[in-house]
Amino acid sequence: MTLQELPQKYYLQHAKELFSYVGNECAHLLDQSHQQYLTRFYGLDQNAQCLLIRLLARKHPFIKLSSLTYSEIQNMQFALDSLVDNEFIRSPATRDWSALAPLMTKPELLSVLRGANVFVKSSLKKSELIEFAMENLTSTTASKARAIQQYVVKRHQDVTDYLFFLFFGDLRNRFQKFAMRDLGVLKTRATTAEQQARYETEEIAKQNYQAHRIRREFQQNPEVVRESTQAYLLREDHHHSTQTLRNKLIVDVGNHLVADDPASAIELWRTSSEPEPTEKWVRLSYKEYGKQVVESDIKVMLDREDLPPQTEVFVADFYERKYLGKRTSIYTDMLRESSSSIGIDEAYLGNVEQGVIDAYARKGKHALFCENKVWKVLFAFTFWELLYTQDTNNEFDRYPSVLRDPQFYQRHKTAIEKSLEQLNNKKRALANFTKLAAAHYGVPTGLFRWRPDMMDLVTPVLNLAPENALQNVLRRMSKHFDAAKDGYPDLMIIEDDKVRFEEVKAPGDVLRPNQLIAIQRLRKSGFDVGITQVHWETNPEQVYAVVDIETTGGRRGGNSITEIAVVKVKNGEIIGEWSSLINPQRPIPRHITQLTGIDDAMVAGAPVFSEVSDRLKQELQDAIFVAHNVGFDYGFIKAAYEDIGQTFHKPKYCTVVNSRKAFPGLKSYSLGKLSKALDIDLNNHHRALADATATAHVLRLIQAGSMEDAP
Repeated sequence: MTLQELPQKYYLQHAKELFSYVGNECAHLLDQSHQQYLTRFYGLDQNAQCLLIRLLARKHPFIKLSSLTYSEIQNMQFALDSLVDNEFIRSPATRDWSALAPLMTKPELLSVLRGANVFVKSSLKKSELIEFAMENLTSTTASKARAIQQYVVKRHQDVTDYLFFLFFGDLRNRFQKFAMRDLGVLKTRATTAEQQARYETEEIAKQNYQAHRIRREFQQNPEVVRESTQAYLLREDHHHSTQTLRNKLIVDVGNHLVADDPASAIELWRTSSEPEPTEKWVRLSYKEYGKQVVESDIKVMLDREDLPPQTEVFVADFYERKYLGKRTSIYTDMLRESSSSIGIDEAYLGNVEQGVIDAYARKGKHALFCENKVWKVLFAFTFWELLYTQDTNNEFDRYPSVLRDPQFYQRHKTAIEKSLEQLNNKKRALANFTKLAAAHYGVPTGLFRWRPDMMDLVTPVLNLAPENALQNVLRRMSKHFDAAKDGYPDLMIIEDDKVRFEEVKAPGDVLRPNQLIAIQRLRKSGFDVGITQVHWETNPEQVYAVVDIETTGGRRGGNSITEIAVVKVKNGEIIGEWSSLINPQRPIPRHITQLTGIDDAMVAGAPVFSEVSDRLKQELQDAIFVAHNVGFDYGFIKAAYEDIGQTFHKPKYCTVVNSRKAFPGLKSYSLGKLSKALDIDLNNHHRALADATATAHVLRLIQAGSMEDAP
């Protein structure tokens, strides 16, 4: 679909959808000013309604009249007058000058200044011109200028912000989401339950709205609102539903204070027990006030039982290292305890997990990438009825409405425990999960994306988990979803009718706090969890498939492959080769024929890509994809598979990049110049098999050097 297929006044329908939700489901959250705004909107004629919605979709409150060019709005002046009469917009006033000036164009600013008989050089930069205008014009003088009067100002910004907030849950103006939904670009979560407001009372709604508004104002003007924001955060009458947002603001404001007023930053950070602010105030207090002063505070926290797990780990680790003389952190200890190490090729740089999966496959072990996905799927499937059958959110909300409640477990304890108990009957639970997947496949859940291999991940955990281990993890997620929804190990390994998990760490990787907590959580629940540390090596048994292609042009868009060659290398020796001309189903340009020697007649009887796609995958099976400038060849081949509805994913190795490391100082690393420098025969250059063969010899020399350098 395209945007042109939407009805002409689609945005008006979207606004009425939003206002209907707010006016009906959220009526108990509205005060008189909100009700009056909605009443006046519905009292406008359609043209004025259309114009108002167009204005509401604009980012700034100041709007230039000349920009209002909407063909579907009949009699623009009448619509403008109607919005003025009904107090939706107004002309700029004296108080608007300082806010409007930065939005004006340079010619407009010059017009304002010259209209007030203020001489100014037109050569000034806009930033200099704004500063000059603010210094040399009074607000009263500026507001009378004709250029200023070419703007209108949206009124009741606080009212409209609140109405939008009740619908979307934040202050981002996201009207475009409606259009994306209607076009099928954005999938939304349909629900059979009756939609309800996200807040129970007006007081709670306005506290949440205030928290969002204060954070936005601080992000925009931290110096101006710092004191008022600080005072807001130090209040003690906040509703618990604002805690997540306030924690973010506590960190932001503390970071702003710390350089000039560390004591105030510490005071502010201490109001939160979340990991980041706690770590900040503990470290800063230790630095500013000394070891003895902070010790008593840390001991108090060590005795608390209500700290978030990540905070608890930090405090205990800090105390052991700073006060008990422990030399290494808990993160270092956990990594050192890991006895598992595996060597994989540098071609897996950036995709280390797949390298480990492939290495295990060569050893006959079955490993799957799972990370957070498997746990979110299990969580959603186990509590599906609670999460989705009574979901009262609007369709654009990410998570089900019950997960907004920090007391999800406490409120639904009986139903949650019943669902967890049903997991004991593994056969029945698996049948139920399969039924859910079949019935709801593709419907957005907010927790995970549907994939064809989803049940391949779920089934082993459900069937092979130690007794009560899965229930323990899911119970923890239901109690503290935000803290327990991520950080899980990368891989699931199925071996000897058992399931275990592994966190994979490449050289230089560190163990993050949420990963440590997740590992501890799984271990305490009964799962076998380890850490696999990777080291880079050239595996002599690994097959490297050196690929070269010729094409009708250098860019993927509008060009196709004319020839493919694969030369396979194993243990430093060439073990096989394959090549084929490809019918590109389009003319080959003359300059390409002059370069490659491949013309239309040569490819006329050649197979099209779909006819060799299976053979090519066979040639590349279990191999690392190698090419000279690998992005070019890999990109064309991946696009060719996508054109026939197939996916293509292989670890990549670039001989250009690695030649620069192996043979530094050469003037050129083009295949022709490199072959000459390395004394490699390259006959019939720019034909796929010749170039692939030369590249294979380059690879052999790189690997030979790597083996010599190895310890």
